[in-house]
Amino acid sequence: MPPRETPKWPWVWSFAMLPFVGWWMTGLFDLDEGFYGAVVAEMNRRGEWITPYFNGHPWFEKPILTYWVTKPFLWLFGDTIGPRLPSILATAATFGVVVWFARRRMSDLAAAGAILILATSLLFVALGRMLMTDPLLDLAIVAGFLTFWESLVGDKKWRWVTAACLGAGVLAKGPVAILLFIPLAAWTFAREPELGAHFKGGWLVGTLILAAVIATWYVPAYLVNGQLFVQKFLIEQNLQRFTGGDAAHTLGGFASLIFFIPVFLLGMAPWSVILFKAWPRNKERTPEEARRRYLAAWAAIVFLFFTISGAKLVHYILPCFVPVALLVADYLATREELKLKPLMIGSAVMCVVVNVGFYAWYTVSHQNEAHALAREIRELAKPEEQVILYQLPRRQKSLGTGKPKIQETSLPSILMYLDRPALDTETIPPANGHPAYIFTRVGRLKPEDWDAAKGLGWNPSRLQSKTPQDQYEVWRLDPTEAMPRSNAVEGR
Repeated sequence: MPPRETPKWPWVWSFAMLPFVGWWMTGLFDLDEGFYGAVVAEMNRRGEWITPYFNGHPWFEKPILTYWVTKPFLWLFGDTIGPRLPSILATAATFGVVVWFARRRMSDLAAAGAILILATSLLFVALGRMLMTDPLLDLAIVAGFLTFWESLVGDKKWRWVTAACLGAGVLAKGPVAILLFIPLAAWTFAREPELGAHFKGGWLVGTLILAAVIATWYVPAYLVNGQLFVQKFLIEQNLQRFTGGDAAHTLGGFASLIFFIPVFLLGMAPWSVILFKAWPRNKERTPEEARRRYLAAWAAIVFLFFTISGAKLVHYILPCFVPVALLVADYLATREELKLKPLMIGSAVMCVVVNVGFYAWYTVSHQNEAHALAREIRELAKPEEQVILYQLPRRQKSLGTGKPKIQETSLPSILMYLDRPALDTETIPPANGHPAYIFTRVGRLKPEDWDAAKGLGWNPSRLQSKTPQDQYEVWRLDPTEAMPRSNAVEGR
């Protein structure tokens, strides 16, 4: 039998992170990334650390951790490099935890293979490059669940680290981290009786640590916002989302039950297929088989939890990718079938695929045009001059879940690139003595709108822009008594 391959770690790490290179080549995608970026930018302008704000109003769609982590990066590195950099770092940290665990409990080859498998899984890479809550949640869950296993087979003090990680998961995306941990711990206690004695101890201190981490934001957020925090965040964004109250992301009937099957098969291809072979079937009471059963239970619980959940989005099942990668890497490594060179080539291919894909989507969706115009407005508009976002959302209100068509959105990312509040409106407001800028979709402003604008005291003129205005257009509104600037042309 040939000797087992020895990983060359500088090369392994370089290729594992290669698919994430180039995250700065496109701006943020709407909707989710756009909302998070706009919230962080406004919190920075306000010097705010407790209450998330979106365009002047409290915005409790997600907990605070993503905003806390992103705030300094956006401030230090600007709106090109800064917004997505925390996700890149969180993904690198997830790789670090995976390598730490696999080298302790499996082998160096399995450790290297696991992170390269993740680096060649399309959904994992795509989410790891985006300003989303999921990379931080995944890091918290991975660190929490792996240290919990360490507390069962090693030092029980790891359970305190588990508690801190679960608390961080709650700050990243609500109680889902705890809701996933409880059935995993219960299943392990029932399924692995030889570990029963190791469950004793550390729970009281762990619970206090968990509560303390959660309280760092939940308590001040409630004290500052009171019932608004309870209703908007705890009830609407946590309880109602799981039970199906989020109609925009809900599927009904059979489609809801099978939704994540193609997502997983394609999002982790080809490793999702190999998982069938790697799935533990051996009932031996050995530490190795117990570890494999634990990883399999972790992946299955995540998948089943979100299958029965009312809301459906493709990124929800990200926390099952790491245990699957560990199972597949361990399976291949123990059979001397894991070769690192093809995996490194695969990560290089993934780097090309994901960068081309991101750039193509950014261009086809015309968000590049929208963001370029927003930056121009940011440079031109004085503090007293209002920016008006006019009729940006789509005119038809059918839900877009599960549809391939590019849906028109309210473009929340515009607010990050404007770096200022804006009036989001369906009608042109009356003149207030200062010029204003209108940003809208081509064709939304009709002749009757210009007649109304002139009746409201405005003199409209089309902005002469460096950016082609193919899908979006910018108009300057001067009060009737004011003259248009030289960078505008006379309106209709």
